Amino acid sequence: MYEERASRLPGAVVWTNTPDASGTGRVLPDGCMDLLWHEGRLLVAGPDTHAQLTEGTAGAWSGVRFFPGTAPALLGVPAHE
Repeated sequence: MYEERASRLPGAVVWTNTPDASGTGRVLPDGCMDLLWHEGRLLVAGPDTHAQLTEGTAGAWSGVRFFPGTAPALLGVPAHE
């Protein structure tokens, strides 16, 4: 189940997702960048410019979604990096 709430950081939301089954999913492009936490790993994703297919196992994901243009300023790295 996907849940989203406001973040203390301006220009961002905090979210959690716990898929209950393994398999293929789809991430639609929204121009946002996410910091993702899953199985003890921190990942950076986005900004997506086209739909992405995902494969994986059931398990808890959490993240911070930054609105377009916000994450590069925070991370100090251009989005294309």
